Amino acid sequence: MNQSIAGKLAWLLATLFVVYAFCLNTAAVVFSATIKTSLNLSSIQVTFAIGAFIAGFALMQIPAGYLLDKFNAKFVVSSGVLLLALGNILISFSDTLTEFSLANFLQGVGASFSFIAAGILISQWFSVKLFPILFGLTQTISCVFAGIIHYLFVTELKTHTWNDIYRCLFLFGLILLVFILLFLKSPPQDKNNKKVSLKESLGMVCKNSQVWLCSIAAATSFGILLAYAGFWYMSIQQHYQVSLDNAFIISGLIFAGIGIGTPYWGWISNRYQSRKMILHITLVLGTMALLLGIYLPHYYIQSLIIIKTVSFFIGFFLSGSMLFYTVVSELSTDNTRGVALSVLNTAIFITNTIMMFTPLIFITLISTTFFTYLWILPFCTLISVLLVYFVRETFQKEL
Repeated sequence: MNQSIAGKLAWLLATLFVVYAFCLNTAAVVFSATIKTSLNLSSIQVTFAIGAFIAGFALMQIPAGYLLDKFNAKFVVSSGVLLLALGNILISFSDTLTEFSLANFLQGVGASFSFIAAGILISQWFSVKLFPILFGLTQTISCVFAGIIHYLFVTELKTHTWNDIYRCLFLFGLILLVFILLFLKSPPQDKNNKKVSLKESLGMVCKNSQVWLCSIAAATSFGILLAYAGFWYMSIQQHYQVSLDNAFIISGLIFAGIGIGTPYWGWISNRYQSRKMILHITLVLGTMALLLGIYLPHYYIQSLIIIKTVSFFIGFFLSGSMLFYTVVSELSTDNTRGVALSVLNTAIFITNTIMMFTPLIFITLISTTFFTYLWILPFCTLISVLLVYFVRETFQKEL
């Protein structure tokens, strides 16, 4: 197979894997009400069952990165897809909280390979300059399909059970698995490339202060963006008495901004030959937009056109923080790239999870005043602005 075609196929299949994982992360949340009824669960039990996916994803993230560094991507990626598919079929036959939680945990383990696999395959097949663009496009496609699939899930629930939908997802997983086994290839590896142990990989990554700086900065920017777009925007729109339909449109515009921004800022960083400058500009502008999104009064001019525009730019500017993945990739070697990216991804994931609840705890337990504690979100993005000053420029003109 022509190497150019093989590389494009590898990127496409890895992106489909990311979409599949995103889809399953969304599924349990969309199905939560019907799962609660059919399995006769309490609200706390439903939260536990859904959280099993998150636990599996988080626990397997760094081992997944190491496996992608050490072994042929085809076998690692196909194993991840197989785990997702097995989780689908097992969850569709679940009758108890334990069965559902274990199957959802298995899905989380499989999903942990997806995003890092895309980064590894892009770095293996394409030039350094194409990494931020193609990795951004992976994020774009994921955002677009996440919205479409979310809508389809809601629609299909009117005529089908959640069990039936999981069985359909299982079939999709099997088809994707077959395509990966048939068409996914890795470029010939350097025979002198030394494969190191997980302990050695983690040691090399943990000793690199730049990886830690990027991980914390990404967590306090992209992690905050995901927390805002996935959770806090709804509370904010309710405060301003925005209708549910308009609130969903506003959410869609945030993700549209993320989808358009991620490959665009990658291209811009190549054009201006700087990762650091683009990170600084987008984080400052993104923080300004986030402050407007939280605190700007909503004016009903042309159907909330002002807040809808602001919401788009929140996603558009803060999506520039995806360049931290590029910086970490450029800081890493082939022996450590997967582990380094997984450390960064774990930091984002943990911060996103924490920030979905921290302001809520303050508001619920300390004060009922809406505005008092949402300063936490822009405060965190300002931390990332500060840390960017200490991040080393990694763009190399000769590449």
